[in-house]
Amino acid sequence: MNREKWQVQNNISFLNIPSWEKQGARVVFSSRQSGCSQGPFTSLNAALHVGDAPISVLANRYQLVKLMGSDLSNLVCCQQVHGCEVAVVDGGCAGLGAICYEDALPNTDGMVTDTPGLVLATFYADCIPVYFFDPVRQVVALSHSGWKGTLGSITAKTLEVMYEQYNCHPADVMVYIGPGIDKCCFEIKADLADKVCSAFPHDHDIIIMNQNRIMWDLKETIRRCAVNYGVQERKIIVSPWCTSCHTDYFYSYRKEQGRTGRMAALIALVKR
Repeated sequence: MNREKWQVQNNISFLNIPSWEKQGARVVFSSRQSGCSQGPFTSLNAALHVGDAPISVLANRYQLVKLMGSDLSNLVCCQQVHGCEVAVVDGGCAGLGAICYEDALPNTDGMVTDTPGLVLATFYADCIPVYFFDPVRQVVALSHSGWKGTLGSITAKTLEVMYEQYNCHPADVMVYIGPGIDKCCFEIKADLADKVCSAFPHDHDIIIMNQNRIMWDLKETIRRCAVNYGVQERKIIVSPWCTSCHTDYFYSYRKEQGRTGRMAALIALVKR
């Protein structure tokens, strides 16, 4: 069945998509449990830029990349600036950002590759991870879609790069919209709501009034962007997990007032 599933490997719990792996793509979304970080980063923090001890982060990353059947030398990371730049990466990018944040791809929030074994990695604490897999062309992609990236349609940008670089037809592409802050918790101000309504003039129902609070359904916005670009609805998986509601499993920037760790989103083509 085409859905996310909790798995445990090496005592680490993570979400993946078994149906994708059967077709050639390995997916991991980590929880915050079973790592070695301490304090507000307890315990499986995967980000180097949040103030955690680098030795703890690298130990956590080592365990996470093992879930991919790989090591840190095959990891490629981007600096995630809440933009819409999507980079095409290959084996020459292997290791970028794996052990040093400054070496990660600058000014980049999405990556696309057709290189088997190259592990794309992005990091989260409420923003939405968006995974892409074309089983026909054997291409994978990963995009960091916070509110700015969602407003700027980074999902459509990623699909555009997949088509331009690898001739990936949207109807062939599968999309997984992973855990992130959901409409129950993502409150925004009126000026941002106006911008959302202007950017998506036919989708005003993605803005929800909850008593006196204005809520934005980021995941549904991303899903509609994918459908509008040509992705088939039946090929889209939307995670029900809200990171802000479940801080026992996930880090939440909003719920934890900014000082917290990050989960890892990982995807790679399986070497055959």
